[in-house]
Amino acid sequence: MKTLVIAEFPAAKGKFEELEATLRSALPDTRAFDGCISIQTYLYPETETFTLIEDWESPEHYARYLTWRMENGLGDLLDNLLDGGIAGFKPRTYLTTDI
Repeated sequence: MKTLVIAEFPAAKGKFEELEATLRSALPDTRAFDGCISIQTYLYPETETFTLIEDWESPEHYARYLTWRMENGLGDLLDNLLDGGIAGFKPRTYLTTDI
C-alpha cells in the first residue's frame, strides 16, 4: 500500500544555511532509494522550516529508508541542525486509501 510521508525540519537558531545544505546534499540519495516515488520540498521562511512531502511504495520501504539513514549518520548530523534536535523529528505517515 502506497505511503505519504510529511516530514518537517525546523532549523535550530543560526543553523538554517547548514540545514539547507545538508538537505540539498542528502535528498538525491533519498530520491534514488528503493521505493521512493517522489519528494517535494517546501520552505516556510518565517520559521526557517523545511517540509518534505514524500510518496513511498509502502510503509516497509520507508522504514528501510529511515533505518539506512540512521545507520549512516544523518540522524546524528541533523541532531545539531534541528530545533529540538533529532528527538523532535517525527514524520507523519499516511496510507493511501481508495475511499
